[in-house]
Amino acid sequence: MGSLSESYAFVILGASGDLAKKKIYPTLWLLSRDNSIPKNTFFFGYARSDMTVSQVREKCSPYMKVSAEDEASYEDFWRRNFYVRGSYDNKSDFESLDQRIGKVGTPRTNRLFYLALPPSVFEGVTSNLKGCCMAKEGWTRVIIEKPFGKDSESSARLSNHLASLFHEDELYRIDHYLGKEMVQNLMLVR
Repeated sequence: MGSLSESYAFVILGASGDLAKKKIYPTLWLLSRDNSIPKNTFFFGYARSDMTVSQVREKCSPYMKVSAEDEASYEDFWRRNFYVRGSYDNKSDFESLDQRIGKVGTPRTNRLFYLALPPSVFEGVTSNLKGCCMAKEGWTRVIIEKPFGKDSESSARLSNHLASLFHEDELYRIDHYLGKEMVQNLMLVR
């Protein structure tokens, strides 16, 4: 799964939030533990909160299922984690995220962005992702969680905005309760 000439960056936007600590990080850990994602996958948390990977790990700890025999694998999982603090509407913060991703992995790093964020910031975040963080070589995917707006008008506006930035094969719209299976399968989709 995955070649040595390419690597993967899984970026969790909203990494300091409840969804990330209760669902996303634990799912990524289990997928990593079970070798369901490539070993050359690196994880980047991005949020406004001033945190470190150690603090993210501590927040996630109550939700992680780790047996004594999994300890070495669990340590390896956290060694492949990084954290970038930034706002959701500042281009220079997304440029910093792009630079940080560029320093890890291989020149061909496929990028997957998981928006664990409220719909109110989707437009600014996705515009900055498109403008600053697309893969130079390899593919880019953006996972957007439901709901896509507060009503049909805002949902249509967001859908039109996304269509103006990304090809349909770069977008995944999911319900976060179905997210684990989607993440498992997404690493295989190119």
